[in-house]
Amino acid sequence: MPLIYGGDPANPLWITAFDWQGNARGTIKLAAPLTHELVVEPHCYVLEDQQTFDDVLYTVLGAAAPKRIAVIGNEGSLGQTGIDAVECNFQADLAITVRTAVMAPTDTWAVRLSDGAKLGHWSYSGGVTGVASSSDGKLIAENGIQVTRIRSIPDGAILATLPSAAVYAFSGDDRFVLEGPLSTAAPIRLVDWRTNREVWRAAGSGWPDPVQVEPGTGDIAIAVASQEQESSLTQDYSKPIIIVHADGTETDLPGKYVPLFPPYADGHYPYKGGPP
Repeated sequence: MPLIYGGDPANPLWITAFDWQGNARGTIKLAAPLTHELVVEPHCYVLEDQQTFDDVLYTVLGAAAPKRIAVIGNEGSLGQTGIDAVECNFQADLAITVRTAVMAPTDTWAVRLSDGAKLGHWSYSGGVTGVASSSDGKLIAENGIQVTRIRSIPDGAILATLPSAAVYAFSGDDRFVLEGPLSTAAPIRLVDWRTNREVWRAAGSGWPDPVQVEPGTGDIAIAVASQEQESSLTQDYSKPIIIVHADGTETDLPGKYVPLFPPYADGHYPYKGGPP
């Protein structure tokens, strides 16, 4: 059963699980404080080889040793560059990796996990501020200063263009995109990307940080961060959590929780950016 997990800010040893109707289904009560940051178990990441400077895509499942999938690129001695896995779907046999240089995306690759074959490669000469992937790896949003493009993977076809917006996620059924602020807190919206129809808009301003999608549906859970939390100006990590449904209604969880959302929605939840 897909669940939404939130830590109790008053008791860090208690983690409550909610279903997608907002009902509490149970609480995990840890016996002792954790000695490590609580993160989702890694299953897919890009790591730089310290001898060759190759950026290598790895997967790891359960107790198995990490599996080397493919060399995505080589940065040499360049600074302020790197490649991350932004999506890794084992059912679809597909990973999406993005190269960033000086905080801006420069390249995106679609990689087949079973043999490391590169199925598609797209380069950006400028104007792209971020890349978001659907959880099934079939779509990416190339967020732009002037326009945001929705691209089909792995054929690379441009399916739609949106007015300049920051797309944070696709819904689990690929019908909607979640749009949020570019630089300062603003209303968060759920939008039908094919028609640009607004399905839902948050009552106030904030940052979607993080987001979890329910597999196969249009529902999205959003932890709404304040401007101070997004700017790391506070040690308060508890946030209101809103479940937005495909029909435009919302369910607000009572109180605030420290969100423990998996960044992927295919049943395997890798840790973004590399192993913790």
